[in-house]
Amino acid sequence: MSPEKLFDDAIKSIKETTAAVSSKYDEHIREKAIEKVNEKIKEKNLDIDAIENDDYEVMINDLSKDIKEDYSKKASQGLLAFIGLDFLLG
Repeated sequence: MSPEKLFDDAIKSIKETTAAVSSKYDEHIREKAIEKVNEKIKEKNLDIDAIENDDYEVMINDLSKDIKEDYSKKASQGLLAFIGLDFLLG
């Protein structure tokens, strides 16, 4: 096997793994958002079927952004705590 082919195969494998991880992350975020939106709808005694699909998707997308922001904040705090700079975020 030539070094070029070996290198190309390694790059291809890394790209495929990155895409798979990204896809799983997005699926996880969406599932969390759907669960929370459904909980909020039930708390307000509304029927999920009575909500327009577009409105439902907007609620899920908005909550997905909030969840991603929360995850990234926690990740950065964890990283800073790991290197001993957690006092920067308060």
